[in-house]
Amino acid sequence: MEAYIHELSACDDELVVRFSGCDYKCRYCNTPELVEFRTEELMPLKEAYAAIDAAGKRTVVFSGGEPLLQRQALLALLRHCRKHGLRTVLDTNASKPEAIRILLDEGLIDEFRVDVKAPLPIFDRVTKAATFFKPTTALFAEFKESLRLLKARPKGVALSFSTVIAPGLLYRKEDVLELAILLDGLDAEWLLVPFDPAVTLDRALQGVAPPTRNFLDTLVGFVKKDFPRLDVKAG
Repeated sequence: MEAYIHELSACDDELVVRFSGCDYKCRYCNTPELVEFRTEELMPLKEAYAAIDAAGKRTVVFSGGEPLLQRQALLALLRHCRKHGLRTVLDTNASKPEAIRILLDEGLIDEFRVDVKAPLPIFDRVTKAATFFKPTTALFAEFKESLRLLKARPKGVALSFSTVIAPGLLYRKEDVLELAILLDGLDAEWLLVPFDPAVTLDRALQGVAPPTRNFLDTLVGFVKKDFPRLDVKAG
């Protein structure tokens, strides 16, 4: 079996496995090199296993791109990690609830880090995910199902959320509060982070001033006022 893997890189006590290919293609994405599947990045899993073993790190983070798009390869790598007693982290957009269900059922993930993109009314503005075969409403329903599964996750499985705030895309108080409705009650930290204009998938956003810390703090204040249970912070 092979997987589209852009790179494996060590950082502190973690090894990060970056998968190529993404289904959302967010306009502000600052890793455009990971959006497409590239034949030259196909890696035999035996090589990935060897790299994980050789790294000698306690934690392996699976990121992307979107790892859930390569479910079978991801499962094989996670099972390898479990066999060797490694802690596992998944950085995901949670677009594939059936894959998340399997991960939870098999106990393969110690920590989920979920990128929450946008509420339904502006989902098409932020992402390029919708297709003729799967409209935005269907995509968003799948994301909500993933949230339902994560809310019922086993005790001890860590969960956190992050949302990129970008002028012209997701920045209005009303849109952030729509997301707060979805995340309320999930018992997880939620970070509002500024987009990085240095490199973006949509070049029209390059050079646009990111939101200030004061702006992010103001959004956090609006959320806390209406949803005091949410652990929301400016990132």
